[in-house]
Amino acid sequence: MGARMKKRAALIHTGGTFVMEKNMTGRLTPGHSAVSSIENHLLPRYPDIFVDQIELFNIDSSLFTPDYWILLADKIDELYRMYDGFIIIHGTDTLAYTAAALSFMLINLDKPVVITGSQLPLLERRSDAFLNLSSALEVIGDGALKEVSVVFNNKVYRGNRIKKRDVWDFHAFFSPNYPVLIKLGIGFDKKESLFLTPGAGVFKTDTRICRDVLLISFYPGLDFSFYITLVKNSKVKGIVIEAYGSGNIPSDNRTLDNLFSEAAKHGIVVVVCSQSPVGKVNLELYEAAEKADRYGLISGGDMTKEAALVKLMVALGRFQTREEVKDFMLHNIAGEKDKQG
Repeated sequence: MGARMKKRAALIHTGGTFVMEKNMTGRLTPGHSAVSSIENHLLPRYPDIFVDQIELFNIDSSLFTPDYWILLADKIDELYRMYDGFIIIHGTDTLAYTAAALSFMLINLDKPVVITGSQLPLLERRSDAFLNLSSALEVIGDGALKEVSVVFNNKVYRGNRIKKRDVWDFHAFFSPNYPVLIKLGIGFDKKESLFLTPGAGVFKTDTRICRDVLLISFYPGLDFSFYITLVKNSKVKGIVIEAYGSGNIPSDNRTLDNLFSEAAKHGIVVVVCSQSPVGKVNLELYEAAEKADRYGLISGGDMTKEAALVKLMVALGRFQTREEVKDFMLHNIAGEKDKQG
């Protein structure tokens, strides 16, 4: 048997804790030493993968906007034929949103796109950065997973299924409603039956997106009149509701009824998710069913808030009619939701 052909990977830097360094006051700020440290200390361990490092930008991930998602998608599109896979270094705070966005923007993806980061900067003695990047390189080297994934703390997750769970522990992310795709221990434990099947068409990107989306999280005593004013007097085109439990909505709140009524009147799409990370929305379970029917509320199924919000932004950017947006939201596009939910 001949030697395995050397893989080519693009390692795209966007910033985040991974590359940060302490300044004169001891605060963490974006640094530039990570590239040389990776080149000198990690990449020599992977002679079977040729890696080009690309510094696309270098920011704290709290500064991310949809413009940065588009920059990433465009860069992958530009380099797509040159590489066998892509690794993105990203800050953890908004990583889930970026992973979801890329999963919808990169259409008919048939190469691995792996997003990772770290809880401690690479230059810190106890950093998890090298471990996470090593795991990402293992995924590229294996080549079987051809979707947008997130690698963290020896686990590989579907990108549009994750949530950040911990700001302190190295186990920073979890996937509440979909199993782990790969576990990296002494071995490389793949669950290939869970992997997405690449689309049959030619790879392409679609970065159209609508930013005019509102997120409302329910809490006892929330005054919805503020949102009614927004709906009447702003360019809001979509709302994601974080409701209680399995999508439970207060049944006797007249102000909330007025909000839904105004949203329907202005053609605003309303998607209902759950504040509970595990499980899925069932709008037929409580009295919410009557409101859902009357005002055309759309169930987010078992999507995370992050995935639902980004998916709605994408849907409103691509489609003109409410029915098209609804159809997109209800269908499983990139493995982001249960096909039944």
